[in-house]
Parts: sequence; C-alpha cells; structure tokens
Amino acid sequence: MTKFKIYILFISLFLTSCSNFLTWHLDRGIHKDKIFSPSNNTDQKDMPQDKYNVSSTEKWLTSTNNGIEGNTGYLRILKKNNTIYSVDSNGLLSALSSNNGEIIWQTSTNYDVSSGISLIDNKICLGTADAKLICFKIDSLSNDSHLPLITSIKNSTTFSKRVPDIEMDLFSELASPVLPINNLILMKLDNDDLYLTDPLTLDVIWKTESQNIPLRTKGSSMPLILENSVFIARDNGSLSAYDKTTGNLKWLTIISSRSGRNDLESQRDAEMSILTKNNKIYYGHYQGSLTSLDKNTGNRIWSSPFSFLNNISLHKNSIYGSTSDNLLVSLDEASGFLNWKKEINKRITEPFIIEKVVMIFTTSGTLLGYDLDTGTKVYEKEYGYDLNSRTQFIIEKNNIFFQTNDGDTICLQVNL
Repeated sequence: MTKFKIYILFISLFLTSCSNFLTWHLDRGIHKDKIFSPSNNTDQKDMPQDKYNVSSTEKWLTSTNNGIEGNTGYLRILKKNNTIYSVDSNGLLSALSSNNGEIIWQTSTNYDVSSGISLIDNKICLGTADAKLICFKIDSLSNDSHLPLITSIKNSTTFSKRVPDIEMDLFSELASPVLPINNLILMKLDNDDLYLTDPLTLDVIWKTESQNIPLRTKGSSMPLILENSVFIARDNGSLSAYDKTTGNLKWLTIISSRSGRNDLESQRDAEMSILTKNNKIYYGHYQGSLTSLDKNTGNRIWSSPFSFLNNISLHKNSIYGSTSDNLLVSLDEASGFLNWKKEINKRITEPFIIEKVVMIFTTSGTLLGYDLDTGTKVYEKEYGYDLNSRTQFIIEKNNIFFQTNDGDTICLQVNL
C-alpha cells in the first residue's frame, strides 16, 4: 500500500513538471502580444498622435478691416484666382493676395453691410442694412486708393457713400449673398422670398414667396443652383426645388417639422449650405434634423436627429458636421446612422477635411484634428483667434483661408 502511494505521488510530480514545461513560452511572453497588445485593441482612444505627423503653420495674417459689428450676420470672404475679397460691417472693401496676404487695394463704400460677398460679371455685390443690393465694378475699386470721400458742410465732416454701379431697393434685407443665373441675379431675402431679377432693367423675372412665423431670426442659407433647378431651404423647416427659368415649383418637402411651446421654439432656421452628391441632397435646420432627399422628387431617404447651424462635409461614404450643441459627428451617408461623435466643450465652427483628418476650430481659436474613421483626436494647437461660429473656410489642398471676427484674414497650412 505504501509503495502504491509513493507511485501516485511520483506520477503527480511528473505531470506537474510536464505542464510547466509545456507552458513555459506563455510565461516568457511569446504570443502574448497577439492577445493583449494595445495595437490590436479595438478601443483606439489612446492612439499616439505622432503616428499622424500632423502639423500646422500660420503662413500669413493680415489685419484687413474692422470685421463684424453690431447685429450684422456673418460676412463671407471670396477667393478668385490669387485674390481674396472681403468686406466688413462698415463697408470697407478689400482685395488681398492669397500668396502672401499683402493688400492689393482697399476702398471704403461707407455703407452698413449686412450680407456678402458676391462676385458677378466682374462686380462685387453686397447687401446693406437698409435693404439695398449694391454692386461695384472691380476695375473702378482697384483704381481708387483707400481715402474716404469727405465733404464739409457748416464746419461738420461727413463721409459720403460711394456711388454703386448697380443699386436695387429691396422689400427686406438680403439673407445671403446673391447668385448669378446667366445675366440675371438670384436673391434670397430675409423674409425667405426668392427673386430672379434683371440688374439692368430692375425687372422681376419671377419670384416665390414664403410664409414664416413672426418671431424669426434671419437664416442665411444660400440657394443652390444645379442644372435647371434652384433649391432653397427656408426657416419654416422646408426644402424646395424650382424651375430655374420659370420659377415654377417642382417639389416642396417639410424636413424639420415645427414644434415647441411658442413661435420662437418652433422656428427652424435655415443656416447651412445645401449639399448635393449624385442624385441626393443633404440638409439640416437649426432645432431640426439632418435629412437626405432624392434630388428629383424631394422624397425623404433618411433623417437623423441632429441640429445644425454650420456647413457639413462629405468624404467618401461619411458626412461630417458640427451640431448646434457642440458635437462633432460622423454619419453614414447611405443610412444617416451615427459612426461616431465627439463632445467639444466649447463653441465650434464648421469642420473641414485635410487628407485623412477632419479638423475644426473652437471659437476661441483652438485647432483640433480627429481621425476620419474612428474620431480619435490626433491634433490640437492653440492659435487664439477670435472666430465666429459661422466662420467658413476656403480649402485649397493643405491651405486654409478664413477671416476672424475682428477683421484679420489668415492663411494656415496643415501638413500630414
């Protein structure tokens, strides 16, 4: 019996030794990286930023004008060839070189400007606070130096308004920059009426009127001219298409239904630009939803419950946008389903895409970069610019052109 117990003990010791021998490679760490390595972890929140090699540099900054003042809406800049055109709330028109930021010319119009800027038939067109459309020939602007026209009457000094080459009295202020259709001008007023006019004869070719609730803020969404149609988003939550030639209605779809305890809560401001790809249109209202529609019929394809003020971007099969409650989101283009979202605890601008990174500014001037696919933050740099949440960016390759609230025009270069 004693011999049998000794035999059992010997066998147990032998098997334990074999087990340790067979598992020695796990204790040494061999193959462990295939199971536990951070590089294979699906949670990529701790992805090293240096893998992206993102950098940004301020190429130039020019103090151009006084920027936006008072109740003026956001004033866009416009780039044509190597020249950037801008205007401030006081009507100072400027042309800058996009290569180095040098001022080519500046001219004071002395108008209170509320909308702009458009370039039509070699003329710069603006909307004024007293409900006028004014246009100036660029050649005449560039020939004048930046000296205000001064007259002295009874020992008082007044600033004379520059005489425009085209001047039209409107029923209300322009909501957005005007657009050309052949030799005609398409205008959206801040009461959401749409006009196609002849700037020479001042004749109205066609118009469409809108009925909005009385308590409204001005939505500055521009109409979209595409093929033989004009698309317009209105502050009543609708998106509609009109025949470009006749103004006949093709379709109208309510994409953001009015709801709320009062008229103000029911408002659905149309702020962002209309985006299109293939036969689809994408649009979202403030306090509404982002919606995909069939371009030809207006039929709704999908709707996603995010409120947008700023423009969205399309890249491959995803939509990127900044919501009114400061979320940066990525949505699937085909379904509207959420890919990822990032909460940013500051007010933010529209996003823009540089290669494989979606970038965004806070209004206090911090530039942030996120991986397109995962939403992982890969870049952050503080510039300290004073930006409007409606700031729009002109992107050319890796160069970004924009203007600050206080009138600085800036070119940044982003490298990956």
